[in-house]
Amino acid sequence: MNNTSIFLRKIFPNPKLVEELESQGSLMEIPENEQILSIDDYIKVVPLVIEGRIKVMRNDESGKEILLYYIEPGESCALSIAAGLNNKKSVAYAVTDSNTQLLAIPVDKLESMIKTFPYLNKFVLELFHQRFNELIEFIDAISFKNIDERLIEYLDKKSDAGKNKFIHLTHREIAEELGTAREVVSRLLKQLEKQGKIKNHRGKIEIIRLV
Repeated sequence: MNNTSIFLRKIFPNPKLVEELESQGSLMEIPENEQILSIDDYIKVVPLVIEGRIKVMRNDESGKEILLYYIEPGESCALSIAAGLNNKKSVAYAVTDSNTQLLAIPVDKLESMIKTFPYLNKFVLELFHQRFNELIEFIDAISFKNIDERLIEYLDKKSDAGKNKFIHLTHREIAEELGTAREVVSRLLKQLEKQGKIKNHRGKIEIIRLV
């Protein structure tokens, strides 16, 4: 049994489903920072991430970007599944956040497998539920919290409540995730540095004391 099979069996307890996923899907290795989906693309395959991470983004006409969600190992893309199964164009684009290994599953095969394997249908429904909750949290954050609060909460979460000393993200990447301008993030991070809560480094932030 190869590593992909072992990984898939941890997610899907049905051996026949795992066999079907492996036989119908194509294993792909994609380098970091490569765009794998564009807005207005028709979805031909749906990714199931094995290793690495994919970020799903939107932008406006001015070029401002915002992070919708990450696709972590063991997860797929809810927007891609919805668009693919309904033959609609993608409303977002996707970029690998690190070197990524994924199983690319053709949409027509996925639709057939969902009908055949109830557990896969359950997996897709739970994925949509998770993304919906993330969307509610995001709406709450931008509606009821100011950017200062959101930034501190974000840094605390990324550092696992201070357990990780360094956060390897640029100011631009943080701005994308918070849905604000890079200049705003840079200004607030400088303020936090003056307060002795962090230290800014090139491409990373050192956590000193957030609370």
